[in-house]
Amino acid sequence: MVRKPKGPPGEFLYHEPCDECGSSDAKAVYDNGTGYCFSCKAYFKDQTVEDIDHEPKGGSKFLSGSYQDIPNRNLREEVCQKFGYQIGEYKGQPCHIANYRDPKTGRVIAQKIRQKIDGKKRFTLLGQGKGLPFYGQHLYSGGKRLVITEGEIDCLSVATAMGDGKWPVVSLPNGAQSAEDTIKAQLEWLDTFDEIVLCFDQDEPGREALERALPLLPPGKAYVMTLPLKDANEVLLSPDHGTKAISDAFWNRAPWRPDGIVSGQDIELEALMSAVAKGYDTRLPIFNMKYGGIRKREILLLTAGSGIGKSTLARELAYGLHQDHGLTIGNVFLEESKEKTAQGYIAIDNNVPLGKLRTDPTILSKDQWAASHEKIVKQRMYFYDHFGSLESDRLLAKLRFMAVVLKCDFIMLDHISIVVSGQEGSGEGERRDIDRLMTSLRSLVEETGVGIVAIVHLKQPEGKPHEEGGRVTLSQLRGSGSLKQLSDGVAALERDQQGEKSHLCLMRLLKNREFGDTGECDTLGYDKLTGRLEPTESQSDFDALDV
Repeated sequence: MVRKPKGPPGEFLYHEPCDECGSSDAKAVYDNGTGYCFSCKAYFKDQTVEDIDHEPKGGSKFLSGSYQDIPNRNLREEVCQKFGYQIGEYKGQPCHIANYRDPKTGRVIAQKIRQKIDGKKRFTLLGQGKGLPFYGQHLYSGGKRLVITEGEIDCLSVATAMGDGKWPVVSLPNGAQSAEDTIKAQLEWLDTFDEIVLCFDQDEPGREALERALPLLPPGKAYVMTLPLKDANEVLLSPDHGTKAISDAFWNRAPWRPDGIVSGQDIELEALMSAVAKGYDTRLPIFNMKYGGIRKREILLLTAGSGIGKSTLARELAYGLHQDHGLTIGNVFLEESKEKTAQGYIAIDNNVPLGKLRTDPTILSKDQWAASHEKIVKQRMYFYDHFGSLESDRLLAKLRFMAVVLKCDFIMLDHISIVVSGQEGSGEGERRDIDRLMTSLRSLVEETGVGIVAIVHLKQPEGKPHEEGGRVTLSQLRGSGSLKQLSDGVAALERDQQGEKSHLCLMRLLKNREFGDTGECDTLGYDKLTGRLEPTESQSDFDALDV
């Protein structure tokens, strides 16, 4: 009967066929009467459990058997004798006996009894029930190469193929599920070999065990054998494969490298000689010259003091990308409604101030509203309907949807601090949250290729306030060092809100990972009549701006 597990399983007893998926040996039976299939993930209860005999303190007689050829497994007597694999009888029925010995003393500490009863495999364990070493471990004290298989018969099969036991081969004591615990317990012994080659079954449980086991092995020593059939004995029995296929798999073993590590031999020359995609030009000429335009697969941060024009600049950049390059924009403006964000684009398109438009919508005719609505809001624009702070995990799911499903080229995120609900005095909590968020954003742009333009706030400077034209530095980004470390570019606006030229602000490039060119960029002027924030036409305005 299939059921959901209510707690940890009992002590593993043996493998048997699974009635749910038909696997011949993926189902594990435990001493508490439960079962679990590592192939189809089914759980079972009320299993018929074979009694386990344990060695009493005074010592008990283990089964005695004989060493002989096992024709139906293509195993020869001399290999079986070396590993202590016998043929005998248990409770009146014929059986295979795998003797487990203490690696230090060579004394038999357990016997795994393998039988076929009513057509089903049945395993019984005599003696020590926990913490068994590898099967065959007592035979070796180090060397050049070691092969580890999932089961005893597979161990004997590989040993047969590799010169009748001349090469070190061992097996896990309790199949795939025992890989982690056994490797951890025997790590010191494993380290006495130059190479450790895993030859697990070519099925889902084997692959899963392989992924868990490989990172545990000593660095630089892990290798993987890939078999043409499910396991080593199946290959040995196959007339189309046999010992040669096992030997070939061994000599073609592949060194294991963690995900993300690639040999230079795998990097094609043509890939190195391919030009990086050119950035999209903005309407800021000096910024374009220094930064090379805004690029996808990058994070560009915009920052400034309070009320300087960060959100206005973000909308201007998005409007230009949308209209000049035909790109798809995702809008996540968390301090305003989706309607206000859309109104902002309509205001830009009609050269009217947003505040004035929202106060008196009739300054545009209905035809003007409809034309801009059709031209911008309904074309390649997506808006996130949210106001206020939210959990970063939820936000990242929305951003991923915009990038992957909606095919957004750029996402405008205003702003990072509100994502983590950062408040003054939140200290280490806010820094850790921003670290996690920036790491996730970095992974998102690399994985999906989307570009992100995000707004970040500043800390209060010790000297001249930002709102009075104080110069912005990278160290003033509020929240975490990851903001400057994980971003590709950082651009700041500087403006004296109370000065004679309060309508002018200087754009300063603080970070430029691709080209390295930083410093002063465009002087932007805010036109109160049109509501636009655009580069000034006169160079004298740029030279005269005192910030």
